[in-house]
Amino acid sequence: IHETNATAAKFFQACLLKTDYGKNALAYLRGRGINQEIIASFSIGFALNHFTALLSTLARRGYQGQELLAAGLVAQGREGQLYDKFRNRVMIPIKDPKGKIVGFGGRVLDNSAPKYLNTQETEWFNKRRLLFAMDVAYKAIRSSRQAIVVEGYMDAISLHAAGISNVVASMGTAFAAEQAKLLKRIADEIVFCYDSDSAGRKASVRAVSIARTEGLKVRIAGVPEGKDPDEYVRRYGKEAFLKVIEAAKEGIDFQIEETILQSDVSNLAGKVEAVSNILPFLLE
Repeated sequence: IHETNATAAKFFQACLLKTDYGKNALAYLRGRGINQEIIASFSIGFALNHFTALLSTLARRGYQGQELLAAGLVAQGREGQLYDKFRNRVMIPIKDPKGKIVGFGGRVLDNSAPKYLNTQETEWFNKRRLLFAMDVAYKAIRSSRQAIVVEGYMDAISLHAAGISNVVASMGTAFAAEQAKLLKRIADEIVFCYDSDSAGRKASVRAVSIARTEGLKVRIAGVPEGKDPDEYVRRYGKEAFLKVIEAAKEGIDFQIEETILQSDVSNLAGKVEAVSNILPFLLE
């Protein structure tokens, strides 16, 4: 599977960098501040807008359709025919901490849905046990003893492109104990920088408890103006984003403030409810 994914990644990269079909995708990436060095570092590529481009190319190199199906690179139609799962998307390989490709995330270039299409979860691609960009962020995290955790691929890639290297992504808003254990090996502190929407804030509250259970120091960074890290760093730059990280709140302070905000504390019943919800955080 690793070998199949690695070959597919090389094909996607060739489509991005060496064909006319990849020009729009390349322009899209450059418009987001992602240069050649970052493209190479993250092995970013492009899936052609064709139903059998990858399938036929890898078949000529001896890869069987069932291998591609197991890897999640192709899908199967009702009549049993195989076709490329990823089409007309920027392809972002997802690697384990050792740099082996275990899956892919494909992002559309326009506003069509779904915005992201991922490899299905398998025994070797389990989001709970992986952190996107861990392979490239490992040295910076170990050196600084601090990990910045964001939600999505593009958040992490944009921050790396801006020169902030101790960043990984949890690939969604659900941070897991397995991910905390991964970071505990090389970091003392996690700064969560999730989106500022309701889902992101709720996820941050949960993530604080999970990380603290593993003995990690935890802080929460709030991106101003309701922007996500990707938008913010591209608009305001590296130094402005680092100030956001410096101003991050202690995890317990964030949990208490969020809990109070979710309760109607204008009356006694609401105050009692808020205190009841805060107590578990204090007991931790």
